[in-house]
Amino acid sequence: NVIIRIRLPRVLLTAAAGAVLSISGILMQTITRNPLAEPFVLGVSSGASAGAAGAIVFGWFSFLSIGGTFFCAFIGSFLAIALVLLLQGRSASPVRLVLTGMGVSSFFQAATTLIVYSARNEAQSRSAMFWLTGSFSGASWNDFRAALWALILLLIFCLIIGKELDLLLLGQAAAAQTGLSVRRLQLAVILAASAAVAVIVSQSGVIGFIGLIVPHIMRRFAGIRHRSLLLCSALGGAAFLTAADTIARTVFAPQEVPIGIMTSFVGAPIFIFMIKRIYHEDRD
Repeated sequence: NVIIRIRLPRVLLTAAAGAVLSISGILMQTITRNPLAEPFVLGVSSGASAGAAGAIVFGWFSFLSIGGTFFCAFIGSFLAIALVLLLQGRSASPVRLVLTGMGVSSFFQAATTLIVYSARNEAQSRSAMFWLTGSFSGASWNDFRAALWALILLLIFCLIIGKELDLLLLGQAAAAQTGLSVRRLQLAVILAASAAVAVIVSQSGVIGFIGLIVPHIMRRFAGIRHRSLLLCSALGGAAFLTAADTIARTVFAPQEVPIGIMTSFVGAPIFIFMIKRIYHEDRD
């Protein structure tokens, strides 16, 4: 019973979440042409967490039953990435995009905290706090099924548009000259990535830097062609997040460290190193 009802759904949900976040990171890096883009950095995860917390505390879209949390998380994630791209404008500066994303992320994190403090009772507050740091405790088979469907549909979508994503590597102008509708592709990618991230955040809370760390590692092994890169990153993200969750669950046993803290300890130094490298390249 412990293995089947507690351990196995948690491990499978963690693997599916890692795969989805890694794929979403690649998609966002491709459409923004920014190696630092990923759901956490661009505020997508924070927007989804604000929406999910609102559904828990205030009962937004409660008439949708279980789907209300996901729907609110999707709206929050879509608003976050849309706001980032709107504020970015036509600027191609990767540092500006990151700073804009961090500002939007901070706004939605503050909104999530405000929602948590607006909870009417302690049970609601504890439940909403779950979305601030991320955790897979309490994972169920239903949670895994939702994450699995999100992963399958996202993979199918990515495999269909794999060639179009490769064309974007040439630049938006060059891709448009081949007949590709760049705006339409960007909108489709944003909707798909936002929906997939919303599913994961509604199940596990905010988990940062997976979409940044894993794709850059996998590019060294799988190259830049998207179909092979996406599949390798899905496997790498699943393995990485499963290992991180195992460490978070066991290193301070019987206490459990939130998984978002563990990934930030690894991801933040890499993020800072990449910003420093890009800054020096731009200055040179």
